[in-house]
Amino acid sequence: MNDYIKQLTALLGQLSDEERSEVVDFYSEYLQDGGFVRFSDCVAELGTPRQLARKVLADYSIKTLENPSRSDSRTQRSKSDVQTIWIIVLALLSTPVTIPLAVGVAAMFVVAIAVTFALIVSVIAIFVSIIAGGLGSFILGISMLFSHFWVGLFYFGIGLAVVGALLMLTPIFKWAIDGLIHGITLFSKWIYSKISSKNRAQRKDDQK
Repeated sequence: MNDYIKQLTALLGQLSDEERSEVVDFYSEYLQDGGFVRFSDCVAELGTPRQLARKVLADYSIKTLENPSRSDSRTQRSKSDVQTIWIIVLALLSTPVTIPLAVGVAAMFVVAIAVTFALIVSVIAIFVSIIAGGLGSFILGISMLFSHFWVGLFYFGIGLAVVGALLMLTPIFKWAIDGLIHGITLFSKWIYSKISSKNRAQRKDDQK
């Protein structure tokens, strides 16, 4: 049991000291009360330490998602969303019982991620195209000012207009990307809730 708990503790590095201590104490007490002394007995009851750790990390990530800190910036929330998606994917893949039961749902999940990635790439491509067009017009306008003043001024003005529009649209592009990432995070959470089930320790704790 000690080896099992030691490996579990090492795999929970993403949690805070308080959260990790809470998890370790909970499962240590459960295994001790149940008489699960040998490593193989612990694995049979709760899965391997890695499987259990991924489930714990997914549960905590979803809890954080449901109760976000008000001090977190939008960038921090987007980073947290991406991390949550990855942790949930690992948790689902590391739970053998979910694999035969979730082929259809897993396919939906993969498609959703692929579509979201394609949309994000499209938004970035549009953003880059606007930048390229604006810089091209700006440079062309400057190069033509001395030979064809009015034509050069026209292109120079277009370049300035594109730069101005870009500054106005930047928050919108960022909002769109953040929204897509958050949307797939919520979908990941829904998939996880449908596929993942509580282990015996959690069910026993709920009955108290």
